[in-house]
Formats: sequence, structure tokens, C-alpha cells
Amino acid sequence: DGAAGAGEEVETTSSIPPTPFVRDPSFYGEWSYAQPSDIIPFVRATAAEGDAVGVLRAMDTFGQYYPMYKLGDEKGRILARMVRDRAPVHAVEVGTFLGYSAIWTALNLPPGSGLICVEFEPRHVEVARALTTYAGVSDRVQILQGAGAARIPDVVKLIGPGTPADMIFLDHCKECYLPDLRAMEAAGLVGKGTVVVADNVVYPGAPGFLEYVDTSRGAYTTTLFDAAFEYDQVWNKEWVPQKDALSFSTCTGRAAQV
Repeated sequence: DGAAGAGEEVETTSSIPPTPFVRDPSFYGEWSYAQPSDIIPFVRATAAEGDAVGVLRAMDTFGQYYPMYKLGDEKGRILARMVRDRAPVHAVEVGTFLGYSAIWTALNLPPGSGLICVEFEPRHVEVARALTTYAGVSDRVQILQGAGAARIPDVVKLIGPGTPADMIFLDHCKECYLPDLRAMEAAGLVGKGTVVVADNVVYPGAPGFLEYVDTSRGAYTTTLFDAAFEYDQVWNKEWVPQKDALSFSTCTGRAAQV
């Protein structure tokens, strides 16, 4: 269908070196970013409704002028490949921000699948709902407002009690990764074969998380996919771009070794 085709289009351009971005100073006079919803008019002005790839590109362009904590194109492509490889029926995302990674995920879900997102900040929820709708993927994406741990019971009800998620993406408060993962395990959202993907595990880092999912402990098999940290502090003359990674951990169904 159209979404699948769009996903293929994104992938076929992945081998083309990106063109160096040159900022146009007049952009700041035309487009402001005083609140999260300010990105919506820009997306609507530069991407066609229903064109999810165009929406992602518009968000990337806006982020070049106003750096923000969205996944970014490099990590988006890695996440898209993970989604296609796992082909989840039930996917969960904690930390949706403005909907960028949700659109990437939705574009690459198999038919009949769904993504449940949890985002803490109400203003971000409003924007994420607007942009996923404008991108044409809202039929596959449901966004809940609240803290990840607090909404676990609701996610369980939506997926179905006793049914683990096939894929979970963590991109919220980094200190929350480990306690929230353990809470999801206790709630039955993680089972044998569940893939847990986590962003920013190298920079700024998620305390205790990589140690917990380390392959040597037996409960997960974990691989790291190197990528640059997405939040480029262009205003800081002393800023040095940071190396980061996405972790990809598959639950083995075995108890962890202490």
C-alpha cells in the first residue's frame, strides 16, 4: 500500500550521502519555535497531508534550525530496519515526544499491526497526535498521555492480558529505562522473543540498563548499533558531537544470572 511504498522509498535512498545542510537565516523570521506546536504549521506548509515520508523530512528540516530531542534520520533508519526485521504485531513506545519515531515505526509495521505510545508531556501528546494524523498513520498509532510506569496497566489492557509486546522502544527519561523495563516484565509485557530497543544508551546513557540486558546475564541477547547523538547543540561553540547507540535486546525467556 502507500505506506509500505513510502517506507521502501526511504530505504532506497539510505546509501546516498547526505547533502551538507546550509541554514537560511530568513527561516527564523518566518518560523518560530516557542512551543512544541509551532512545528505543526511548518510541517503542513512543506509536506503534503498523508505523505509520511514528507512529514519526517519536514521534521528533520525544522530540527536543523531548532535542535530537538527527536530520534533523527540516522537512528530512524536503524529503527525502521529493526521494525521490519521483527515485524511486530504489538509494538509499544515509551517517550514519543512529537511523534517522529512513531511515524518511522508505523511506516514499517506489517499489515494489521499497531503501535501504542506513551508520552508524559501533554503538549507533546497534542503535537504527536496531530502529526501522526497528518502523516496518515494514526490508524496504526495510539498515543496515551502519562508516565511510562503509570500507564503500563493501560497498555496491558490494550494489547490483551497475558499477551506480551513483540517490540518495545524506550526513549524517555534515561533513569527510567531500567525500572520501567522491570515493571513491564512484571506486568507480562515482556516475554520470550520480545525485542526491547533503547535509545541514548551510550550518550547520555541509561543508568544500569545495559548491564541489566547484557547478553552475559542470559535474560536478553543484546546488540548495539552505533549512531551519532541526535541533539546537536549548534549554539554552543564548545559542543563536540557525541557518539551514541541504539540497543537491540531480545528476551530469551530465561532468568538472568546474578
